[in-house]
Amino acid sequence: MATITEALTIALDLHIAGRFGEAQELYSRILDADPDQPDALHFLGVLTGQLGQGEVGLPLIARALVFRPEAEDIHANRGNLLRGLERMGEAADAYRHALALRPDFAEAWTDHASALRSLGDGDGAITALDRAVRAAPDLEAARERLAASLHERGRLLIEAGRASLALPFLFRAVELAPLDADLAFLLGNALYAAGLREDSLAPYRRAVMLVPDFLSATFNLGIALGQTGRLAVAVAVLSHAVRIDPTHLDALENLIPALYALGREAEANVWAGAALREKNRQAVAHAPALPELPAAPRAAEARTRDVVVFGLWGSSAPHRQGALENARLVPVLYPGWVCRVYHDDSTPAAILAELAASGAELVAMAPGSGVRNGPYWRFFASDDPTVRRFLCRDCGSRVGPGEVAAVKAWIASEQPFHIMRTHVLQTDLIPAGQWGGIAGLLPELRGLAERFARADTSRRPEQGFLRRFVWPAIRDHALIHDRTHDGLGLPFPDGADGPFDGSTASRGGQA
Repeated sequence: MATITEALTIALDLHIAGRFGEAQELYSRILDADPDQPDALHFLGVLTGQLGQGEVGLPLIARALVFRPEAEDIHANRGNLLRGLERMGEAADAYRHALALRPDFAEAWTDHASALRSLGDGDGAITALDRAVRAAPDLEAARERLAASLHERGRLLIEAGRASLALPFLFRAVELAPLDADLAFLLGNALYAAGLREDSLAPYRRAVMLVPDFLSATFNLGIALGQTGRLAVAVAVLSHAVRIDPTHLDALENLIPALYALGREAEANVWAGAALREKNRQAVAHAPALPELPAAPRAAEARTRDVVVFGLWGSSAPHRQGALENARLVPVLYPGWVCRVYHDDSTPAAILAELAASGAELVAMAPGSGVRNGPYWRFFASDDPTVRRFLCRDCGSRVGPGEVAAVKAWIASEQPFHIMRTHVLQTDLIPAGQWGGIAGLLPELRGLAERFARADTSRRPEQGFLRRFVWPAIRDHALIHDRTHDGLGLPFPDGADGPFDGSTASRGGQA
């Protein structure tokens, strides 16, 4: 006849083998013979928990602890049963008992971390997992969970704008999971956001080495290389990003100026054409439902005025000076046209007085509204019931004889809208300061723009607005003059190669 010790050995082997029914029966027989046998009580309690009967197992574990109160594994398994029953506070207490008895109990630290995490104690969970890994560096479950917890903490800190605080968590996570490309990428992002652009290169490179088609890491590596003065390498990396995803506009729009800065203008121009074609594809594919352009402007008989329109706000002295110079140039270059300047209360009264003295028509907008809405003000001339034609221009560049021939060609073409692109780096479908049209044809733009401005926080939101709401409506109804991008517009007419050059146009700030 087998002894209790021998029966326990057989029962435990059956338990480990997953033959729970047989193990349960044998544990029960042992307890029939010796109701206080602590190992049988302990193991049967664990087994019932594995069978989803934690409430049955808890009294068994409690009886085992009466006989072996110093057994750290029994305390830890009691914690596991309580955690399975979602009694997390009690589970955490049970794990603390186990760890007080055995401070290097790595498995208990790991399970304790799970309970703490469920209780919302993320810092405590990370500390517990770190103790587990230091106690047992080869315990894979602890390493993986600690790396994942550190990853999550780092990500949340970056999203909260606290990249510097994320760095210790992410460095430790990468140490634990050196083959995790996502972690390397996130560490690169944290370093870059913290202003450590040189240091961001190594983790970005690691991410790309681990996953060669990791688009975001490739793109960010290209940006970081450019920002640290390695333009030639940046071009190679950004070119790879575009090969991974030819529709990645950010990669295209950073590759183009990098090529241009290296003097590789022809290549830049090819990619600029690709960017314009892709923007057109996306704009058409995602165009909102807008009404068809009418055959004639609304209330056409009341529209008698032609205007060249600017927006002015903020404290930029060059843009204020540009507005003044344009106000003097418009009557000379566009006889019969009115220079109109939209502005808010940030424009000094003295500047407004000079503009008015030059013949400019001033349109006051809501105080302080320039920061959000200023980039769109020019477009509102399309809504004005007194305006026949409007030309949107930038304070950052000057109207000049070079554009006049193009505008005359547009008027003669009888197309309702006009778009000009004058530089390799102009990859906007409609450059915000180089377009115009017949007023009263487009839907009311002011309401659309003000709603769009509330939602869009990009660097050049007006370009996104034109691409989304205006380009799909006018792309087939516009005369496009394009000086550089082959096949994307007509050459400028003779006499249109004067000083006007949209490359100087504002890419942010006053319009």
